[in-house]
Amino acid sequence: MVVSHQTHRSSKILIVDDLHSNLQLLSAALTQAGYDVRSASSGTSAMARVSVERPDLILLDIKMPDLDGFAVCRQLHGNDTTADIPIIFMSVLDQVPDKLRAFSVGGADYITKPFQIAEVLARIDHQLELRRFRQTLKTQNQKLRIVLQQYEIAEAQVHHINQELEQRVLTHTDELRNTNRALEQEIFQRRQAQANLMHLAMHDPLTGLPNRTQLIEHLEERIFTGQAGPEQQSTLLILECDRFQAISDTLGHLQADRLLLDITHRLLATVPDDSVVARLADDKFAILLPNLINANGITLLIQHLQQGIAIPIVLGDHEITMSAHVGVVLADSSYCCADHVLRDGSLALIQAKQKPEGWRVFQPDMHRRALHRLTLESLLRQALRQEQLQVFYQPIVALTSVSAAAPIVGYEALVRWQPEGRADSVSPADFIPLAEESDLISQLGNWVFRRVCEQLSQWHQTFSHAQVPFVSVNFSARHLQDKQFIQQIDTVLKQTRVQPAWLKFEITENLLIGDTQPVFKTLAKLRQWGIQISIDDFGTGYSSLSYLKQLPVDTLKIDRAFIKDMKSDRNNLKIVEAIVQLSQVLDLDVVAEGIETEWQAQRLIELGCRYGQGYLFSQPLDTSAASRLLDRGS
Repeated sequence: MVVSHQTHRSSKILIVDDLHSNLQLLSAALTQAGYDVRSASSGTSAMARVSVERPDLILLDIKMPDLDGFAVCRQLHGNDTTADIPIIFMSVLDQVPDKLRAFSVGGADYITKPFQIAEVLARIDHQLELRRFRQTLKTQNQKLRIVLQQYEIAEAQVHHINQELEQRVLTHTDELRNTNRALEQEIFQRRQAQANLMHLAMHDPLTGLPNRTQLIEHLEERIFTGQAGPEQQSTLLILECDRFQAISDTLGHLQADRLLLDITHRLLATVPDDSVVARLADDKFAILLPNLINANGITLLIQHLQQGIAIPIVLGDHEITMSAHVGVVLADSSYCCADHVLRDGSLALIQAKQKPEGWRVFQPDMHRRALHRLTLESLLRQALRQEQLQVFYQPIVALTSVSAAAPIVGYEALVRWQPEGRADSVSPADFIPLAEESDLISQLGNWVFRRVCEQLSQWHQTFSHAQVPFVSVNFSARHLQDKQFIQQIDTVLKQTRVQPAWLKFEITENLLIGDTQPVFKTLAKLRQWGIQISIDDFGTGYSSLSYLKQLPVDTLKIDRAFIKDMKSDRNNLKIVEAIVQLSQVLDLDVVAEGIETEWQAQRLIELGCRYGQGYLFSQPLDTSAASRLLDRGS
């Protein structure tokens, strides 16, 4: 498989967009991809930046309050010093006249918003590659012109000597012949250099395999020249080795290069002779198979590839064993773009990592799901900006009886989302994991915390003579690892005049994996203020009991999965009993989540569990319903 060449990854990219969210998203993605990113929020500031520091490529929005994108592009291309900077327009304008105008003023490419990061990176790669080729060809042409000028001067000198010194022609014949040979040799060498440059542009320098650019050419040839007919579909395999980065970090780059060369030899020895094996990334390869291989042959080949990769490799004093996952995509004439074939192969590879056999064939629903997640993320960002989210409050009760009217001791704050224009809500099981995978979880958590504090402040003013229950707020690992987290909490508490004792912070066991000292310090500081700490979903993570002893924690929350099957699964009942006993030994409160039946509540009471929450007592309530409940209680 071929690794994308990294020669331009340190290139300077200027992003011009008047939307801060777009600047943030693109800057983060391009920085992660290795680019040196600059940003500007208007056409005027963009021109100022270019005058100070010349970028290698510009991502340019069109609709901006001062200079629009067309004006900026026209000015840059009217200046000799900036005319060769490739400009990629990015705009919500998707009409043909807008695109034609963008290209007429000098735009190199056009991306319609909302954009996909993978597409943006691919187009940037393409434009930077084209720019590098143009610069290389320009340099070579200049050198060739010099050579030709030298050649013409030499010929003129020879002609002049022949006219004036005919008698000496025979004497100097050998000298002239030698001069011609030298010039011819120089021309030959320069042509060879140009051919070598072209080879480098199309091949991986370490393995000598074709790179992504050449692979795309092969794919386009298969797709667009009729070779991939209904009876002869080309098959592309995307193969990735596991643990390569960890091995490289441990043994060093030289040994990692040896490992890659060994893997390359194994792949070449396994695939059919007329296959195209390309390198896409560090340990990511692509294999374009000949059309004649059938489904059974592909399955057998994948198994042979995985078995070949699994053979131990000796690197110095270490024996390394690796495994490989494979994504499979059928590249037929239904594809209009070779890059989409690579995209779908990568999607299949992601799914393959979740399968025990380690390989998966691309299905159209994989792309639909990926697009759905991308769309959902965009809608969630919009929901946060427009405050379409709501905080619901589920009562936490004292388990003194199985009655639904058990006394309320606290609430857990739960975020709910009903997108504008939709009758149904988006399940937290869908958007919370999505937020955790992106930078949205921090914004979401901060938003929920502020809303909870504002509501607590209001409740304490309204029910000043009653006991207002505490509210539990969930925080992710990203929050507690943020150096600004403590300051942000302190600021909100002061602004809303909320007492720390009115709050509990819920964290998951997974926070206790890895470097725990920063987390411990943060939790200790919060607890010192008076905020209580709960471990949510206890029993489902990987924490050590020694950590639990050291952790500044007040409450364990038993995951609903154990409560749900407690009656039918004795093992679950024993786990619940063990957690309750552990909390008693450590003098911690324990809360059972997901209580839905009287039997569950009664059994928990018998086990000594003091608190619980679930639909038996109350479903999550909106602010109005929770306030009415407090009013009745007061």
